[in-house]
Amino acid sequence: MRAVGVLGGTFDPVHIGHILLARSILERLPLDEIVMIPAGDPPHKQRRPDMAPVEDRWTMVCQAARCITGFSVSRVEMDRKGKSFTVETLARLKREHPDWVLHLLIGEDNIGQIDSWQDPAGILSMCTVVAGTRTERGCAQAGRSRFEDRIVRVSTPVFEVSSTEIRQRIKAGLSIRYLVPEAVESHIRRRGLYTGSAKMLT
Repeated sequence: MRAVGVLGGTFDPVHIGHILLARSILERLPLDEIVMIPAGDPPHKQRRPDMAPVEDRWTMVCQAARCITGFSVSRVEMDRKGKSFTVETLARLKREHPDWVLHLLIGEDNIGQIDSWQDPAGILSMCTVVAGTRTERGCAQAGRSRFEDRIVRVSTPVFEVSSTEIRQRIKAGLSIRYLVPEAVESHIRRRGLYTGSAKMLT
């Protein structure tokens, strides 16, 4: 059996905070592997005019994971039609990889959202939910869930960055160096992402 961490998200763009969260949990549990899964059509987010195309988000996540031992990337949500519901993703992973023991990785800011997810009880029946938390105080102040006692908390480094902040910095012409992996920054610049002038993929 393999202990596998599943890190899903829009990754628009993927940034160092995502990597640090996953890497820290990988080392502390420990897990055999982290699988990053970009969402095709995230159910909790409205589509923005400047949202990077699916294939650009896929490329950026692949670039971020390529040089990190123990990381891989899956298209399980991107190639599925309709909304990217976590419960459906986990069910498919269990069917395709019966030897995987699944751990769903989330940030502490997502704890309070679990109750609003599609079939949260079903999610918890298929995996262990692991929340990366910044401090003991942060654990106490994180959003509450009725599944509170079934969430494993792991202390992770504090790195205050968000995809929203990165997009705003790009629009303002500010540097995003060290906020995203170097290859991801190069892809964003080359493709003109988040500036309103993104090039069409050929």
